[in-house]
Amino acid sequence: MKFGKTFESHLTIEWRQQYMRYGDLKELIKQGVENAPSPLTSSDYEVQAYYRAFEETFLTECQSELTGVNNFFLEKLLEARRKHGHLKLHLLAYSREPGHTGSDSSLSQRTERSPKKLMTTRQLRYAYAEFYLSLVLIQNYQSLNETGFRKICKKYDKNLRSEAAGKWFVENILDAPFTDGRLLQRMTIEVEDLYTAHLANGDRSLAMEKLRVPPLGQPTPPSMVFRAGIALGMLIMLLVATSISYWKRAPLEDHTPGLMSLFRGPFTWVIFNFYMAANVAGWQQAGVNHVLIFEIDPRSHLQPATFLEIACTFGILWALAMLGFLYNDLIGVSDPFVFPLGLILIMIGLLVVPLPIMNWPARWWTIKLVGRVITAPLHYVGFADFWMGDQLNSLVSCIVDHYYTVRFYAVSWLRYDRVNSCFEPDVMVPITMCLPAWFRFAQCLRRFRDSGSKSVSYLINAGKYSTTFLMVLFSTLRRNTEGNRCPQMDRLNPDQKPTNPETLKSSPAGEYANTFSNPYTWLFLASCVVATVYCYLWDVIRDFGLFRIMRGERLFLRKQLVYPQAFYYFVIVENLVLRLLWAVEFSILYHNLMTPHNMRTICSILEITRRFIWNYVRLENEHLFNCGNFRATRDIHLAALNPRQERMLESMMDESDGVSNRRKSNERIRLKKEYF
Repeated sequence: MKFGKTFESHLTIEWRQQYMRYGDLKELIKQGVENAPSPLTSSDYEVQAYYRAFEETFLTECQSELTGVNNFFLEKLLEARRKHGHLKLHLLAYSREPGHTGSDSSLSQRTERSPKKLMTTRQLRYAYAEFYLSLVLIQNYQSLNETGFRKICKKYDKNLRSEAAGKWFVENILDAPFTDGRLLQRMTIEVEDLYTAHLANGDRSLAMEKLRVPPLGQPTPPSMVFRAGIALGMLIMLLVATSISYWKRAPLEDHTPGLMSLFRGPFTWVIFNFYMAANVAGWQQAGVNHVLIFEIDPRSHLQPATFLEIACTFGILWALAMLGFLYNDLIGVSDPFVFPLGLILIMIGLLVVPLPIMNWPARWWTIKLVGRVITAPLHYVGFADFWMGDQLNSLVSCIVDHYYTVRFYAVSWLRYDRVNSCFEPDVMVPITMCLPAWFRFAQCLRRFRDSGSKSVSYLINAGKYSTTFLMVLFSTLRRNTEGNRCPQMDRLNPDQKPTNPETLKSSPAGEYANTFSNPYTWLFLASCVVATVYCYLWDVIRDFGLFRIMRGERLFLRKQLVYPQAFYYFVIVENLVLRLLWAVEFSILYHNLMTPHNMRTICSILEITRRFIWNYVRLENEHLFNCGNFRATRDIHLAALNPRQERMLESMMDESDGVSNRRKSNERIRLKKEYF
């Protein structure tokens, strides 16, 4: 691999603008060679004058790049020194070291009786793991830039048959502040020693296991790729067998709606996991740091192959359960509905049982994240929290299907006369439909509160999710007032019309001659239009950050783009088309062109497809925000120091770092006050 590609693949994405511009300098050398005057048509004086001028231009560019690299490195080094001192004081206070108990004898007795709360073991381990990662990133920044300068100077001398760049490298780079890694190395060793002594009970191997991160650019292990490939091959064969079996041995007509509700929910999760595998692969390919955005530990994050393996495993279980349902009489099982129950129980077990399979840390992270979404108003809301809330809003049909499944097996199983009557809506169906929107609504209110009631955008976002409540309300009223005369069901309604005689007797059927004479139909359609416009504008303007440029080549886009430009225009159109799917569904069901359960299945898959594409641009927009703030590690929230600890920290910062730069004092590059 050429160094240019290695350089791009190993740099810290969030600091991309702070690295030396290797590609631009390489292009400058290429242009210098191509534009050089020919000795056959130009005099020696003209040729020498050109090369002298180009040499001055090139070395000036190198010096400018060196100044930027030095300034950024010294800024990060100073930040690391202060953070290291802060963490060290907290750690020594936590360990009750003499002179570091966290109390201040000069304070009043009242303060001594109620000292500031110490950081917990978990908080300190998290803080030191992130701080160690930041030191590794700074070391990587050092080595990549030094190698880049050496390579570009060597390339210049080779292409222009000169020694000027090599001399400049020796005089400027070897003694540059950013190449002196002794202080950084000393901090790294001290962090390892402190973690080993105070947080790992003296076990250095355990400490290094917790601190070290995988090498940058590490490929997916071949064994993981092999397992995912085997699982994918098995799934494809089983899906073909299931399709043929469903065609040859279609279930009883009375069982079809129930079959759809019982199997559609797990199938949606399978598709969702396939989409997640594609999302992670796409983010990695485009350089979007999803690990940082979701604040996942980089030591245990999931690879695309792992998501693919999980999706294939669930897909295999789904296909086997479907085949068992279709061939239950041939295998001696009298009740085919034991197979969907077994499928649900096995999938739940694989998710929640803490066995060392299918990456338990990632599964536990997902469980905790869903729990935080459900309890949204009670705690701080981060990006991963509201991202998961948005995913649940696209999985609302899947959630309703799971409610039907729970109700069927808890109430109606083994006591039903007709399967259809077991999947009719009740009062819990509209409540279940509103739950994902409520979670996001509550998250927006919590973020508004945490912002000090200053950011009105959170209230506007909450208003977007409140439109779902109106859609569900008018849809439910429309269904109840039309009863069994309604020839169609919208996407928020259940799969089939009521068939239970008691339900038909109690429903106010016949109140309206047709669906368009029902006022709730018009209210439902109006709420859908408002929700579509509201959500679409929020997506493209706020979530995607588009429509920032209104003229020129990037019309309707923004200044910084990660993906190809055509992809953003596709997203703008695709998001609008799929958000208008409710109108297509309403028309198809009104004219009885498709059964409700088939239409609902198609709409459910298309909605998670829209969310799959949405994930690409939403995380890219968040990634660009991190790049703008040079945020490359998770935030470390440190407890405040007491006055005595503040004085100790200032003394530590004022002490000599024990490293003398090889450059003379009058040549040392210093930072301006703004960096301090």
